[in-house]
Amino acid sequence: MRSTSDLEKRVEREYQAHTDRDVSAENIRIKERFSHIEDYPSRRRLVAIIDKFSSDQPNNIILDYGCGRGSNSLKYLKYGARKVYGIDISPVYISYAIELMRQAGVDKGLFDFRVMDAHVLEFEENTFDLVLGSGILHHLNPDIALKEIYRVLKPNGRVLFLEPLADNLLLKLFRRLTPFARTEDESPFTGKQIRYLINQNKWKTELFYCGFFEAPIAIITSLLMPKNPDNFLLRMADIFECWTHENKIMLSWNQYVLFNMLKIS
Repeated sequence: MRSTSDLEKRVEREYQAHTDRDVSAENIRIKERFSHIEDYPSRRRLVAIIDKFSSDQPNNIILDYGCGRGSNSLKYLKYGARKVYGIDISPVYISYAIELMRQAGVDKGLFDFRVMDAHVLEFEENTFDLVLGSGILHHLNPDIALKEIYRVLKPNGRVLFLEPLADNLLLKLFRRLTPFARTEDESPFTGKQIRYLINQNKWKTELFYCGFFEAPIAIITSLLMPKNPDNFLLRMADIFECWTHENKIMLSWNQYVLFNMLKIS
């Protein structure tokens, strides 16, 4: 386990990367060039799972974990959340999120955005029904982060995290070619790390995957047929991908994993 001083240095590097360099914006710009990478069939299914849990039970108190510019927070409020709290390491992102809510005419009592280190959550125990995040946990020390999340979740509260994976060779190459869109300390999850996390006794965990075949095909179809994300190549890739998921073949070689974690009280 990292020492406290190492963790503090890591947090400071993340702060600088997101506040001074805005690596999130760089990442978005790259994905806009390959638009299908965010819109292939198996990824849409994982996003639909998150949307289902955030909309099926109105009046949830939700923590948007790594809220960025606040677009997901606004979506959760539209789904009927009682209140959304958003945290992020960057004050720039928090300012954007607050302005987004103002422009959308959202009542100030329905949201609360704060600059915060996700390793040290400034909330009381048993505060949240749902903690939702996309591409945030792999920037953190996951052991420390999940202990804090467990503390602030209500009994039978749920965590949903969509996180990148490390083992896909094409995506390894892609990340290597785009260092300006990454932070120094971020570390996509390996299969070994996933097995370790799901074996922790405090959680009941389901895992869902996407992007083994579809992510590399999506890069190609983004260039060949950019206006047609629902194309036959991705549909064929989805058939093969579903087969690998059902048979648990090379799961950690996908692009993303969705952690669906229930707090065992």
